[in-house]
Amino acid sequence: WNLVCNKSMIPGLITSLQMAGVMIGAIITGQLADYFGRRKVLFIEFSLLIIFWFGSAFSNSWQLYAALRVIIGALVGGTLVVNFVLPLEFVTPAWRTFCGCIGFWAVGLASLALWAYLMHDWRYLTMATSLASIPLLFTWWFIPESPRWLINRGRLEEADQVLKSMAVCNKRPVPDFDRLKECMMNEKIRRQESKKYTYWHLFSSWKLTKGTLILMYSWFVSSSVYYGLNFNTKNLSGNRYLNVFISGLVEIPALILVVAVNNKIGRRKTVAMLMIIAGIFCLSILVVDLLEKSETMPVLILVLAMIGKSGIAGGWAAVQVFSAETFPTVVRNLGVGACSTFARIGGIVAPQLVFLGEVWKPIPFAVFGVLAFLCGLLMLFMIETVGQPLPDQINKSQYKTTSQLEEDIPLSNVL
Repeated sequence: WNLVCNKSMIPGLITSLQMAGVMIGAIITGQLADYFGRRKVLFIEFSLLIIFWFGSAFSNSWQLYAALRVIIGALVGGTLVVNFVLPLEFVTPAWRTFCGCIGFWAVGLASLALWAYLMHDWRYLTMATSLASIPLLFTWWFIPESPRWLINRGRLEEADQVLKSMAVCNKRPVPDFDRLKECMMNEKIRRQESKKYTYWHLFSSWKLTKGTLILMYSWFVSSSVYYGLNFNTKNLSGNRYLNVFISGLVEIPALILVVAVNNKIGRRKTVAMLMIIAGIFCLSILVVDLLEKSETMPVLILVLAMIGKSGIAGGWAAVQVFSAETFPTVVRNLGVGACSTFARIGGIVAPQLVFLGEVWKPIPFAVFGVLAFLCGLLMLFMIETVGQPLPDQINKSQYKTTSQLEEDIPLSNVL
């Protein structure tokens, strides 16, 4: 569409519009998934995503393409929220970090660079990636609804069937389902007497408010720095396809590190450590640009940027696990959805931060460094969740949550 010269800002505008769509999708889907269920909302949105993604390849104007990207962004935002929360509601505390840090996003980013290298035409690339996603729809018959959500909604028989299937699949002893049903019945009575939860309940106490605000800021920082470093690869030395490929691969060691230490030193220290590492290496680029003027400077900046990217990727993965463990079940999708909203704001801001590099190339890295370093410090004020059962209800008197479902129901027996 000849988006050059006086139209050169339009590609960045389309990216920001897509991120705005992701933000809208995260907000809406948080409510939908808590009301209609994780599984149903996830697959409906993913099916629509494939359709609109494939259709965008046939856009005959940048205006139509931009409109479709907003819709695609909304569907992506929704699937990201539910796709992260759903697995965590199936596993015990020891496996939450592993489920939250499986590095398929990094593999996808690296493979996208390879696909783009082989298919220089964006239309072919769009059609190929959308069609490659179709097999995921067949997992509908293998992924059950969250038993936690079913219990909280009072759908006792369905939850009973899911837990039985889990026990059989994992060849574990069948738990005491009479005790389970008794607890579920109490949960059903409580649900009938309770009021509908909204985003305002994320601020129902001072400690929960503090945790919510810190997590919102951490998601904003994670997104703005992560996407900012991704968008800025075009301004780094070397081949752009290779740079994107490497930027995907460098995330994998960070994710392995998160899996290795998250349960040992705790969520707070893990997130703080990785955020501070990302901040220091991004700020180091500013120092290198000021002091180092040799021929090796571009390569050194590339290395520092990739280490910073590795740190922020690991930090974001860890903070997602931290967030899902912090919010009680009744508002978990709302909480993660709200945090995801701030992440999308960060994604909207990221292209503009990168544009600051037109004034002076180190400016984006300086901003990324300050944001990440401050995030690392704030994380030390969070309440540790490692090894704790997922909270189910909000205790109004303080930020202490009840978790009958994990304390009274032997869920770990089926895993």
